[in-house]
Amino acid sequence: MEPAETPLEHRAHHLAGAIYGTILATTVVAATASHPEDVSRPMVLVLGTSVVFWLAHVYALGLAARMVARRPLRRSEIIGLARSEWPMLQSSGPILLVLLLGGLGVISPEQTANVALLVGIGALFTYGYIIGRQEHLSWFKVLLNALAAGCFGVAVLVLKLVVH
Repeated sequence: MEPAETPLEHRAHHLAGAIYGTILATTVVAATASHPEDVSRPMVLVLGTSVVFWLAHVYALGLAARMVARRPLRRSEIIGLARSEWPMLQSSGPILLVLLLGGLGVISPEQTANVALLVGIGALFTYGYIIGRQEHLSWFKVLLNALAAGCFGVAVLVLKLVVH
């Protein structure tokens, strides 16, 4: 039997899910932002895509766990897998909030997608910054770390500009 996930692996898995979920939600906004007057479409697609990818990760982990354990999983194990993937779904929250604010008219419909993209890119930069600070890197390396993480969001923005 394989050893249980270490605390380091568990925490890294949670953070990786949050980063991946942020990249996913940012990408969906970029892909659906061609009609800025309709904020509901990106909101539904970000939520739907995030839920589908979360469920897909839970399902894949469940299948893999069944194969490794060579038995059906108990309900508590399935719930544990769903919880372990929760940060992937949870990380779309700030972007969904921006889209909701756009739908309510708090943010102009024309600017909602741009603000949502900036929130996603900002979150990625922040992950890199926090990780660099926790490692006690020099300010220059912290900045490089933040830029490296944020580059995924910037790449999504560049793709949006090229496609739209």
